[in-house]
Amino acid sequence: RMQLCVVLLFTGLLNFASAGIDGEKWTYSEGELDQNNWTEKFPECGLNKQSPIDIQRRKVRYNQRLLQLELKGYEDMHGSFRMKNNGHSVEIQLPQTMMITKGFPDRYTAVQMHLHWGGWDMEASGSEHTVDGIRYMAELHVVHYNSDKYSSFHEAKDKQDGLAVLAFFYEDGHFENTYYSDFIANLVNIKYAGQAMNITNLNVRSMLPENLNHFFRYQGSLTTPPCHESILWTVFDSPITLSHTQIRKLESTLMDHENKTLWNDYRMAQPLNDRVVESSFLPRLGKGGICRQEAIEAKLKRIESLIVSLDKKTVPGITFDEKCLQHISPLVLYFPKKNLESYALVVLSHPMNLQSFTACMNVRIPALQDLTVLSYSTSHDNELMITLGSEVGLWIGDEFVNLPFERQSHDWTNYCFTWASHTGGAELWVNGLVGVEQYIRAGYTIPAGGTLILGKDQDGFLGISISDAFAGHMTDVNVWDYVLTAAEIRQQMLCDNGKVKGNILSWGITPLSLYGGVQLQAEQVCH
Repeated sequence: RMQLCVVLLFTGLLNFASAGIDGEKWTYSEGELDQNNWTEKFPECGLNKQSPIDIQRRKVRYNQRLLQLELKGYEDMHGSFRMKNNGHSVEIQLPQTMMITKGFPDRYTAVQMHLHWGGWDMEASGSEHTVDGIRYMAELHVVHYNSDKYSSFHEAKDKQDGLAVLAFFYEDGHFENTYYSDFIANLVNIKYAGQAMNITNLNVRSMLPENLNHFFRYQGSLTTPPCHESILWTVFDSPITLSHTQIRKLESTLMDHENKTLWNDYRMAQPLNDRVVESSFLPRLGKGGICRQEAIEAKLKRIESLIVSLDKKTVPGITFDEKCLQHISPLVLYFPKKNLESYALVVLSHPMNLQSFTACMNVRIPALQDLTVLSYSTSHDNELMITLGSEVGLWIGDEFVNLPFERQSHDWTNYCFTWASHTGGAELWVNGLVGVEQYIRAGYTIPAGGTLILGKDQDGFLGISISDAFAGHMTDVNVWDYVLTAAEIRQQMLCDNGKVKGNILSWGITPLSLYGGVQLQAEQVCH
């Protein structure tokens, strides 16, 4: 009975997706009913919450309350799963045992999965959603319906909370993704529109990226007629990698209803209008190799304005060595406001070649978001960065993790961050109390040869960023190339002169060069 129910849902979806609710034949780019004319027969395609969209990272709103999804039944499955060429894409029927059990207010049951790709006229990209205007190679959609509220996909398909789709990007790589080998090989068996076959083994989870923690979320629509605005979209940031050969086979094997090669089966990005895209992480320009032309031009204009404002004069930093710093003890750096030019350059005497570290500091900050305490950057990008504010963030390499904490104070607060490469485990200590361990960048080594600064994010391009600049007071910033014990972490909070000092950055000993009006103050801070 369960198998029969799945087949009925799937068959209905195939007819719905390929011909529309009234049996109208539609296309993406040819004929009288191409996507530019869908609204003539399918008026919902012209409404205000359409999909796909262009996800602009700088306009995304971070929401730390977005829950991670719990996927049930996505692992190894044995049975009969129908794989069909419907003339617009390849779709695989999914069993009702596949569902999203946590992360949404309701439970959503899987119906089918399908792909969108490019390939026409040597076009190498064909994802439906774009990120900062960049179109990925292809895109996977795993379609679910709200099974807590509705009895079937057909009942749910036009309801505002009826559907949930998980979307994944594909990128081009050098090596074969063996989890896709059977899928790619089977395409030739459904070459012509209407052809179908049954596959007996399916492991959808292995076909997805390992990291499902970073995603974008917004309310949208079906990307094909009749374009019902019924989908809660979850677009994952981490792409799936296929080899160049696998991408080309996907683009060139299937035929459409006119017996032409099925190319460019994607809808163009639709206006966002008054919708807000939320994210489960703090997306940053440049952390995925994406740097748009307007961002480059804006930064160049900022440099030009700085040169003009300085009247073509070089303003050197003020350097304080160990002897000088000892006369200003206990040393506190004060950043009056977020300022592009304000930061402290750490004159390192030991290389930052780190397979583990501890970084501790005392800070007193105003009620602002995204305050960068320190950033270590090579010529490529930020290798290590710590941000405070309404949330506490840690960048290592090109990955980010949010470290949850409950205490937010505008008084002096002691923070300690630890990380060990062999496990990837990262911990946040706040005033001597440790939080829940998170995991990031296992097996990674933070390379030597970079620059360590306090108070500013060294954006990967041109090293200029004001949005994450620090404001407030900081002191006792120490960095070690190993993980401190709990006792040592609590000892560095003490008031006596025997405070534990870092062996990479030793506060009051390691020379600092101050720029842009950073002020020196003396205040004893202890807990």
